[in-house]
Amino acid sequence: MGFLSGFTEIPDLTPLERIGPKGFLRYVFPFQLPEDYNLEQAASVLRAGYEAAQQRIAVLGCEAVPNPDAKQAGVLKLQRLRHGDIEGITVKDLRAPGAFPMTYEELKSKNFPVDSFDANTICRRSVWATPDERLPVSLPQANFIQGGMILSWCIFHMFGDGKTFLIWTKIWAEECRRAQGLEIADPFKLDEAFLRDRQRIMSPTGKNPGRAEDRPEYTIIPFTPEGMPPKILSEDHRGQIFYFSSGALARLKAEASPENATEPTKQRWVSTNDALSALLSRTVMAVQSPLETLEGDPVSVFNIAVDAPLRTDPPVHPETMGCFLGYVAASAPIRKMLGSASLADLAILVRQALIRADNQFVDDVATLIDTVEDVNRIIPTALLDVPGINCIQTSWVNFSLYDVQWGPVLGDTIQAVRAPHQRCIPINQAKLG
Repeated sequence: MGFLSGFTEIPDLTPLERIGPKGFLRYVFPFQLPEDYNLEQAASVLRAGYEAAQQRIAVLGCEAVPNPDAKQAGVLKLQRLRHGDIEGITVKDLRAPGAFPMTYEELKSKNFPVDSFDANTICRRSVWATPDERLPVSLPQANFIQGGMILSWCIFHMFGDGKTFLIWTKIWAEECRRAQGLEIADPFKLDEAFLRDRQRIMSPTGKNPGRAEDRPEYTIIPFTPEGMPPKILSEDHRGQIFYFSSGALARLKAEASPENATEPTKQRWVSTNDALSALLSRTVMAVQSPLETLEGDPVSVFNIAVDAPLRTDPPVHPETMGCFLGYVAASAPIRKMLGSASLADLAILVRQALIRADNQFVDDVATLIDTVEDVNRIIPTALLDVPGINCIQTSWVNFSLYDVQWGPVLGDTIQAVRAPHQRCIPINQAKLG
């Protein structure tokens, strides 16, 4: 393991990371700047801060490459990028009339609509990689428009989940403040505890069977795929933000109460997130697979990303860095989802799937992963037909990105968390609603 010297060392991969998504998260952060802002100054601060962050966190300066020493096929590893090999931050000047569809004030007045953030304009790359394409872990791009900046950040998901990304963001922002000559009264401490517990989950314990039949959230396919399924690679996807007020969430949870179930159940409680997830899955199916288009009685698989550090025994540190992306699965016939099933019935399925992901979840999945010849053969089940009859949900809840301080040259804080237009993001709470 390479953690003996902490964050400046390159980590080996955990089992969950070995099968992690070989695609990029694409975050979009709008920053409001003065009308007469200095582009060169802002870009210089971003670059200086980013280079300093790379010095503190080695992963930011790495790319993913095949690991010829791995026992399984398809495993990647991290490798340091040579200095100057790939540009750290790219800068686009979109201030000229027509270069960007709106001024910052117009974007803000419309609550930063997703369809205004064209992925091909503001992002450095697509979500999914093509064969033989280089895979840097981090690819930020600063897009300067009239009155502000749109910072996009493409992150190779296999090496970082939302919590890890938040830590990277805090470090980058802190270094941007330092580059502006600001006093850092309370510097962010990269605690060794964020890394220490990775050691405990590098290999399965042998206590769990790791049977494929017990893990419907994953499917082991009998061949090695050449890439992602064509539907996922399609650029026809479009994203949208949905805002739910506190009152709307309360009404939604009431409707999804087990008291409203149409079938007998021992479940007595569902969470607000369960209710929202049920609504999401039913809505997506109504759009992607309306009843009149169905052939036979297809079953929809709904993969929900879960916080895997909470599902270890003993628990790992809650801020343990890396990609702890695990999934549970709820499934139901689409005809039933869009017909006789109540929202409560669907929310109960979600709750039951989450309950099954107990403190043995990570170890059991790790045991299953060790049984495959090629890690590319084990995939979240929903990916077999997305977008189609299946659906996948991830969550950004409790990621305090709005609180991160970047300094006055960069407008102090981000004003929204978005993704480019080719992605769907239902959000239950928004900074600007």
